[in-house]
Amino acid sequence: MDNFILYFIFYILYIFIYKMPCSISCSISTVFIIAMIYFYNMTLKSDFIQNYKKTLPTNLKILYEKLAKERLYISLYGYILGFILSLFIIFYNLRLKKNEKLNNISIVCIVMSTCFLTNYFYYILSPKSDWMLNHVDNQSEVTAWLKMYRQMQVYYHSGLVLGIIAVGVLAFAFRC
Repeated sequence: MDNFILYFIFYILYIFIYKMPCSISCSISTVFIIAMIYFYNMTLKSDFIQNYKKTLPTNLKILYEKLAKERLYISLYGYILGFILSLFIIFYNLRLKKNEKLNNISIVCIVMSTCFLTNYFYYILSPKSDWMLNHVDNQSEVTAWLKMYRQMQVYYHSGLVLGIIAVGVLAFAFRC
């Protein structure tokens, strides 16, 4: 799996460097792709999260899994909404005159940017049905949850920063 992720990142970078015109939408897409890969890779391998789950009593483990599933669905709905918005962009582009249409690479970058940005804002702004903090009984459980929650934020935003740095280096190196 790790090799696949590395090959995927190198492939994205290859396309970005050699095949894509420099544009804002391609940069945004690349930032979010790198952030997503980093976030999911870090959370799947995180001892921090696994240790947190081990400290929970059975009823809170069940609740944690329920809330994690809810958050996953919120994220998926955000991607679906982004995809639907992207379809409008694609169909709009198809209706343009031949000399006004965006090229394929540009439309792909715009579609990816639309999907990722829609997903991000949908997830952040969606109301959540419940929070773990509403069910913990003592200060040590509160502290453990806050540490785990903070670590998840750090993973995601570190991925965004890495993506921004990667795009900045590429843009500077190739003078987009």
